[in-house]
Amino acid sequence: MTYDQDWDRRLNPFRYNADGSLTDSAKRQNVTMELNSAGGGGGAGGTGGQVSVHKAVLNKASTALDDLRTDTDKVDQKAIDETSDASASALDDWQYGLGLDSMLKRWGDGASNLSVMLSDAASKLHNTAAFYMDTDHAEKSRMDSLNGRRS
Repeated sequence: MTYDQDWDRRLNPFRYNADGSLTDSAKRQNVTMELNSAGGGGGAGGTGGQVSVHKAVLNKASTALDDLRTDTDKVDQKAIDETSDASASALDDWQYGLGLDSMLKRWGDGASNLSVMLSDAASKLHNTAAFYMDTDHAEKSRMDSLNGRRS
């Protein structure tokens, strides 16, 4: 039994028979829920829905993530520099200095990981926007060619 099934069984015991299997009404409800969640408009095989992607929103989010990464990198570097200076000057021979050096390395690793994650997310948003824009242009050209126009 999966985690989700176990949770469902605990929260909705009326959906299960004594042997742990779903009741017939629960099975019908699952099928109905799956059909409703598909967003289909009915008909012969088509969903009837359209996807609307706002490329400007994706680009704006990508830019915001790039700005956040840049600001975070500046703040992290300042904290690393100041901690390194304190460790090197005042605490060099102390045991606290060793702990501070260890913490400085962990902070640097975490900051670097965060920067990479933000950069990856921004890149994926930007690439997705570019993909949709290219696809829109290609589809417009295709439709124009079918109508005898040139784009």
